[in-house]
Order: sequence, then C-alpha cells, then structure tokens
Amino acid sequence: MAATDFDAALKQLLLDAVRGRAQCEAVALATAAGRVLAADLHAPIAVPGFANAAMDGYAMRTLRAGVRAGQQFRCADLALAGAAALRVDDSGSCSEIATGALLPDGADTVVNYEITRRDGDLITVLAAVAHAANVRGAEDDYAAGQIALRAGRVLDAGALGVLASFGFDSVVVRRRPRVAIIVTGSELVPAGQVLARGQIHDSNSLTLRTLLAPLAESLSVLGPVVDERARLREVMVRAAAEHEVVITAGGASAGRADFVPELLRELGEIRLWKVAMRPGMPFLYGAIGDTRVYGLPGNPVSVFATAVSLVLPALRAMQGRAPIELESARLAVPVEKRHDRLEWRRGTLFTSGDGRRLLRPHAALGSGMLRGVAESNALFRIEAATRRLGADALVDVLPFPA
Repeated sequence: MAATDFDAALKQLLLDAVRGRAQCEAVALATAAGRVLAADLHAPIAVPGFANAAMDGYAMRTLRAGVRAGQQFRCADLALAGAAALRVDDSGSCSEIATGALLPDGADTVVNYEITRRDGDLITVLAAVAHAANVRGAEDDYAAGQIALRAGRVLDAGALGVLASFGFDSVVVRRRPRVAIIVTGSELVPAGQVLARGQIHDSNSLTLRTLLAPLAESLSVLGPVVDERARLREVMVRAAAEHEVVITAGGASAGRADFVPELLRELGEIRLWKVAMRPGMPFLYGAIGDTRVYGLPGNPVSVFATAVSLVLPALRAMQGRAPIELESARLAVPVEKRHDRLEWRRGTLFTSGDGRRLLRPHAALGSGMLRGVAESNALFRIEAATRRLGADALVDVLPFPA
C-alpha cells in the first residue's frame, strides 16, 4: 500500500470523524468544564433582566436633561442589590443605590459618590452628569432569544458563567469517547521496574495518556503487550468491544513482530496505512465494528508527532471542536532535510525582543530521541519537496497542546 500524502490523510481522518460525530448528553453545569457545546444556545431570558446601577451613588430622575453642577437633591432611601423596588417620585429627590441594585421606578440616572457632597439628607452634585449615566439596561448583557454561545464552544469559565446567569444547572454537550491505549513491545518495561539487558522503560503509555486525557471520557492503558500475535489479538478484541476509540503504539509497520496491520484487517478494516511523513510513516487507521483504531509507530517521537498532528485533530472533530490553527513563525537558524517526505520537526516557538514570532529548531532529529520533545514547545512543518530553509524563512507551526 503506497504512502498517503499527509494532508490527504488528515482530510480523510477529519471527514470520518465528522461523519461519526459523537452523540449528545446532558451534564451538570458544575462538571461541564472543558466539554463541547452540542448546539447553538439562545438566551432564554434577558440578562441582567432589569435596569440597575453600574456603580455606587445616587439614583435620580433627570428627564433626559442630565444633572447640572451644583444641583441639589433630597435623598429619600437606600436601594441595595437584591432589595425590593423603590421609587423616585420627582426630579428633586433621589435614592442612594448600590452597584447592581434595581434602578428605582422613575429614576433614569446614577451619580457616583465621588462627585457629590452630602449634608444630612441633602445631596449636592459637584459636576455635570449626562442623562442615563452609570445605568445598565435590562438587556445590557444579553437580550432574550439572542444566540449566546455557538455549537462547538469549549465550555470554559466565561461560558459556564454565562450559562449560570441564564439559570441553567445542566447543559447538552458532545459525548467524549472511551479510549483504550494499547502499547506493544516485548522490550518495554513499566516505569519503576528494573531493566534487564535489551529492555527499555515504556514512555509511550504516559505520553498518550497525557495528550488524550482532555478529549476522553475514560482512558484504559493496556500493556505493554508482548509481541505475540495471539495475545495482541485478544487485547485488541477486548479493547474494541469496550471502547469507541483504540490507539495502538508499536507493531504498525511491516516487520516480523508488527502484527497490528494484519490483525486490524482480520478483525475489521484498514482505511489508511502509511503516511508520507517523518517521523511516523507507518501510521495506520481503520475500524473494528464501530470502534475507530489509530495505529501509531512505536518510536517515542513518532508516537508524539502522529498523535499531535493526526489523532488529536480527529478526536477534536469527532466532538465538534474547532480545529487547532497553525501559527506562522520565522526560523531563527537554517535547517536542512535529506528526504522526500513532509517532516514535522521539533523546536521552540518564542517572541523576539522586537515582537517577531521565531522558531528555534531542536538539534535532536532521531525518532527515538524524546528529549527533542521535552525541550521543545512546537512542531514545525517542512514540506516534502523542501531540502533547505534559510534563517528567517517562514514556516507553519503546530504548538504542543497546553
């Protein structure tokens, strides 16, 4: 099977993800942080819903004329936030008022304390104030029926505050998938165990868990699984039966111990195998029943690069999230490439003293050199036909997930 162009592969993953977009569910507002709004949400009521004071001071009736410097008013009462409605009966009286308090009937303007002098109940205004100053309208924030939040919005503190202001205690969001991570390799040993000769500690499990956690309802890490076909088949069958997404790391190429492609073909279907990219060419995509399967190479940098550039965009699209936008930056130093594949190389994105966005490439290029990820904050793209980029060349940059 010929390697697929990276952009064509990403497009296929995204189209599949959109076609199989996650179903909806209602969740309590208190647990909705980070979830994705399923549909456009209209304001059910006006907010704040009543005219109120924008600051502490005195509510007055000006009849569109505003207030003159030296004008005096008799203070009749005090309006506090949450208190019952009061009334200003004439243009010679006023009501002391707190920020957020309901504007008394008849009042149309609030004069702040700082430009008044008080003698008993006599209030003197020291500077002119325009009509309707320091008053928030009943629809100052939202009008009833107005679209307040769009579908696909990630519910952050601001969005959740808006929902609470409407009186909602729950919200309809896209479901997050149950995800299984299957890390393969007889040479892998869990962290904390003593290594025998030829063994290495498994880093892929934790890398993938960290990247995927914000997009998953639950995460199951299965492995490391030894390179035995029967054992791997058993794990893949169980994972597909219990999860909506299965992500494998290792065993996706064409070696003697690379069983993932033939098992995926046997248990389901392969929709994509091999992407013309570096690192990560053996990337595999398919399905077992309704479960999507993403097969990643085993080298740690390949795992990271394919997860960030291919898998995370697909999982975001599955939940209706907006795609991550590439940034543009200029190379701080020249780079060279000796192959004919698109490459996602590691580097540090930063802002120079003169305000320019620059990218400093990392020297570690090997797909097993994880320090290149640890000491970087972004991937930058070198096109397939490009062999050399000079300093100050403009490149597309994919920042690491926060």
